Amino acid sequence: MVNQSMRRKERETTDPTFMQGVLADAREMFLALNYIARRHHCAMDTRVGFFTAVDIAWDGTTTLYRSVCGTSRAKITDDATLKNEVLKVIDERFQASCRFPVPEERLEEATVVRVEIDSLTGKYSRRGEGPNSAISSVKCDK
Repeated sequence: MVNQSMRRKERETTDPTFMQGVLADAREMFLALNYIARRHHCAMDTRVGFFTAVDIAWDGTTTLYRSVCGTSRAKITDDATLKNEVLKVIDERFQASCRFPVPEERLEEATVVRVEIDSLTGKYSRRGEGPNSAISSVKCDK
């Protein structure tokens, strides 16, 4: 993946507590995968980019937010124990109605991708930090 430097470096954070908080609060995550096909019919490029943002609000011309983006490597797992653990976490997080333990034949149908994080960066925007925050008023003379 191309590693580009972040715009607005003053909003960047590498504080693990900040990033864990964003990931805990997130209800969705956007993934950038290089190739996806049926499980038994391809070799997947393992590089994955991801992004999520929370607390999104608009304050005039500024968007307020907390976000995390990163890169990782993905690997499909066939480990039934790991699949059950992952499905339990998803079930608890999203209040699903799964029955555990998941029957073996159903586990075989499920694809679980293990993601190992290579890089992680947080970014935020707070009140008073937007492009017009230093402008109190503008007068125009005719």
